[in-house]
Amino acid sequence: MTKTESSSPTTFAPNSLAAVRRQFGKSAANLVAADEVDTLGARFQAAQLQHQISNTVREALLSSGTTLDAYAAKYRDAIPGMSYDRLVRILRGETQMQLADVVTWTQQFASVRALLLSEQTWPSAMPLEVVRELAASD
Repeated sequence: MTKTESSSPTTFAPNSLAAVRRQFGKSAANLVAADEVDTLGARFQAAQLQHQISNTVREALLSSGTTLDAYAAKYRDAIPGMSYDRLVRILRGETQMQLADVVTWTQQFASVRALLLSEQTWPSAMPLEVVRELAASD
């Protein structure tokens, strides 16, 4: 079983696909895939996106002088499931973020909106075979 497979087809820890788990959500640099991870696969691409969003949220909170604990406390009642523990697990990549989280953060942070609107955020729209050939030639 490769690292892109799991016993549950819908659940995985995004940071488990990174070569350096501690980098997840704490660096503007793209993740480097762990050995045997398909970097063109949907799971790694989703992990990469979560890493980028997590880092952007962390930076937005840091620049506003807001701690994770204060942010979670402020929105605990307004956003279902928003707890400090869950927020930390999402930003570390220990658990998957949900679309509701993405929507919430795009509403709250212009930097998350900008990230999601950037073409550089998204994998190439080229056919997968072409992308793999180009990646192999690098």
